[in-house]
Amino acid sequence: MTTTTTYTAEAKELLGGFVKRAGKTFLVVRASNVFDEPTTIKITPTNLAEFYATQANNLSSGIRTLAGLPGDWRPISNLADLALDWFKQVNLEGMRRAARRVGLTPRF
Repeated sequence: MTTTTTYTAEAKELLGGFVKRAGKTFLVVRASNVFDEPTTIKITPTNLAEFYATQANNLSSGIRTLAGLPGDWRPISNLADLALDWFKQVNLEGMRRAARRVGLTPRF
């Protein structure tokens, strides 16, 4: 059985030192808000599915929001991509379910 401690160590190794905690259903990371202040956010498969359904292809705005963290589209999209890679490795079916719930067709 894999524990949160094991997932956290694995996520830190794969994604980077900005990961605080990780599990099959969440990823807690350190980030900076729009004022460059340190903050912590918890990303879930549901957050990612909502992001990809509503914001990932929105070219009309330079601001995107992931798990309540607004920011420039580039770092937010990069963070979403990293989180998606994580969930695809540890919880593929959960990520697919979350995508379907928001009307997306998973292609992974």
